[in-house]
Amino acid sequence: MNTGTLLRIELLDFWHAGAGRGGGSVLDAVVHRDSRGLPVVPGRHLKGLLRDAAERAEAWGWAGCEGLADTLFGNCTETLKEGVMPASACLRVGDARLPDELAVWLGSKAGAELLPRLFRNLYVSAVEHERGTALNRSLRGYEVVVPLRLEAVLSIVPGKTLPDGWWQALERLLPLIDAVGAHRSRGLGRASLTLEVAA
Repeated sequence: MNTGTLLRIELLDFWHAGAGRGGGSVLDAVVHRDSRGLPVVPGRHLKGLLRDAAERAEAWGWAGCEGLADTLFGNCTETLKEGVMPASACLRVGDARLPDELAVWLGSKAGAELLPRLFRNLYVSAVEHERGTALNRSLRGYEVVVPLRLEAVLSIVPGKTLPDGWWQALERLLPLIDAVGAHRSRGLGRASLTLEVAA
């Protein structure tokens, strides 16, 4: 497998990949960022989305998808039976980051001034059905990121072999993933994913 295999993610709307912490009294959840302050979608989240898509395709009887989820991403749900270890993954999914050229520019003096414009604050509240008013203590603030393109590197686990046709099978699964990040069922993170080989 080419180490330059990319999972390209075109975010079409505001999105939120949480860092598991809040932003003081203003925000309940902030975005996961790298050491340079740039937004990132963790590889474990992408791996989960890909696994879910593969499992659905297998359940629907798609040709070439039988056992694909366990083969590519491992099987951690099996219990240890008679000394047999669960199947381990043969495909690694890296964090989705901004393309290198853009990330370098945002790290420059000129780009650093625009970095804060990648982020917005979004506030939501639960509404009482009968009166149509906000429920007490229901206001939540989320940091979100503007639509942009991210890239995650897919690489083979050392000592493992990818099955024949894995690329084509994975490519067929991508349309099953239509959103990335948290709050996907509430309209955040609409996305289009493609598989490419880096130049």
